[in-house]
Amino acid sequence: MKVKSTETAVTIQPTENGSLAVTGLENLRDSRGEALPTKAKIYLCRCGGSSNKPFCDGSHKRNGFSGARESSASLDREKAYPGKQITVHDNRAICSHSERCVKELAAVFSKKARPWVNPDGASPEGIVALVKRCPSGALSYSIEGTQQRDFTREPQIIVSKNGPYNVTGGIVIQNELQPPSSEHYSLCRCGASKNKPFCDGMHHTIGFRDDQI
Repeated sequence: MKVKSTETAVTIQPTENGSLAVTGLENLRDSRGEALPTKAKIYLCRCGGSSNKPFCDGSHKRNGFSGARESSASLDREKAYPGKQITVHDNRAICSHSERCVKELAAVFSKKARPWVNPDGASPEGIVALVKRCPSGALSYSIEGTQQRDFTREPQIIVSKNGPYNVTGGIVIQNELQPPSSEHYSLCRCGASKNKPFCDGMHHTIGFRDDQI
């Protein structure tokens, strides 16, 4: 049974070739966990060019930013890796490549192994804890046939270091294309993702930097 996200009036609206208009957010934090200022409506940069990151300064109007999604692939490309006690589900289409899985639980997630997920490599409890730390919603799990994707958390946006906006708490994104998890997902802020408005890891490729966050 899926756990419902916390009810919230917080919304995110990706504006056409512009910023992310966020309404009703009270909890905006940087990568160190420190609170950033909010008000009834804020505009977050997603072109990567603002000199006032994470807030928009209008740079998208000058740098020719396009908010169009270049990829035509479905966001529903989930693969199951069954184990003795737990099944790990992985959706590469929505992964932001934070690499928490391979760095924090290498016995289960290994880029060099085939298959790359070994659900018997750690305890079910350890895998569940790791899945909860996956920022993009690419990972989920099933125990005894019940899949768990969403979790009960307060509405929050974390501005990750040199990376995307990690959204949790069931914040509604007003976008035609919806993420597999409505409770948590990662949004591009470097401007280079081909899967806009979602992050696809291109911040690594282009060497996106934000030393203020």
